[in-house]
Order: sequence, then structure tokens, then C-alpha cells
Amino acid sequence: MYLSHPVRRIRDDPIEGESVTLLLDVDEDATSLSAVASAVEEFATVDREREFGTLEVSLPQERVGDLCALDGIDAIETAATIEMDPDGAGEDVEFP
Repeated sequence: MYLSHPVRRIRDDPIEGESVTLLLDVDEDATSLSAVASAVEEFATVDREREFGTLEVSLPQERVGDLCALDGIDAIETAATIEMDPDGAGEDVEFP
């Protein structure tokens, strides 16, 4: 399973009481989107289904490790990966 750098940092050092919105790329060859959504709903909220077998979910940062342990997910990224700032940079850019 691919985890973006920010997801790995959140998994390894979560901020208690903070939530995060993540995008899950579901392995539809191994499982169905609805099966993954049902498993995720034990500790997260499925905000919506996106195109191409992707779920947008919100959960406490402390539960990201549980999410990473689920079967049927190819990749987990922050929702910020699809956002662009005025300079066109993505999620891994820090501003001074």
C-alpha cells in the first residue's frame, strides 16, 4: 500500500484531538468499494465516493494507523493532494 509522506507522518505522530481528511484508492480487483466503506465506518466517516474507486474519509489522526491496517486499499493520501495553491504546488510544500 502506498502512503503519502504526510499520511506516514500523521500515522507515526498523530496530534491528539485533530482530525484529517484522506483519500483512499480502493483496490477494486481485490474488494468492492462498498466493502471498504463499511470497514472504514467503524472508526471514520465516509464523506463521499469520488471517481475512479476513491473514497474521501474523515477521521481522528489517532486512527490513521487503523486505517492503514485495512485490506483492499491501494493508496492513502491527504485530500490536499488534489488542491493547488497559486504557485501550483501540492501537499508537501511548507511555507515559511
